Amino acid sequence: MVKKAAIFILLLIPNLYNAQIITPEQKEPEKKKKEQKTKEVKPIQKSGTELYFGVNPAFTYRTLEQNEGIFGKPLGYRESEIGKWTTGFNAGVRTKLSKHIKLAIGIGYSSNRVHYDYTQKDSIFRYTNTYRHISFPINVAYSYGEDISFYGGIGIIPKAFLSMKNETTTLDDFDNEETQENIIRDPYQFFLIDVAAQIGTQIKFSPHYGVFFMVEGRRQLNNNFSKQGDFIRKPFAIGFNVGIEVYL
Repeated sequence: MVKKAAIFILLLIPNLYNAQIITPEQKEPEKKKKEQKTKEVKPIQKSGTELYFGVNPAFTYRTLEQNEGIFGKPLGYRESEIGKWTTGFNAGVRTKLSKHIKLAIGIGYSSNRVHYDYTQKDSIFRYTNTYRHISFPINVAYSYGEDISFYGGIGIIPKAFLSMKNETTTLDDFDNEETQENIIRDPYQFFLIDVAAQIGTQIKFSPHYGVFFMVEGRRQLNNNFSKQGDFIRKPFAIGFNVGIEVYL
């Protein structure tokens, strides 16, 4: 038995000598890399819709004819009336119908004015007539360009007649000038309509707002007076439409 044990020990020693100690591999901790997050600048997407707010200084005048029939009267001193400048206001929205075509719809205030002046040493007869309306411009326009663009449009302007403001100046009994103001609504038509044309430019200052500058012409198609009126009066205007626009 002792002999067998001694042989077993002799056989075991070489194996112990060649044995290797195996230890689990220690993995180095992974360094967390900080990802540099760059903010993506997304292009500002606009709907193509524009809000506009403008003023319309314009020189206004009219054509005037005697109404044919029993209601007509000679023009008389009205033939010597002269045109005058007026100022209107408008606001509305422009919507893209295609890449270059826009539809503009708005609301505003418009007027046209004439003046007559007869002044002598001992006599004065002077008046200014201002025809005032609420207007609803509808315009189809062609626009070409980016930051500075060409703009040209045509359209119609339905109008609701408000009143005619008459300011008449005469001499009183003491030869002092006296001015009376009257607001007249009859015998004028309530519904009127103009044709209009614009040409000009739009200038973008940023993706959010810009300005516009237009030359504008307008011509009324129907008569200011009713069928029982004395005259056939159709005003026209040529002037400017200038304002700011906001891009949505």
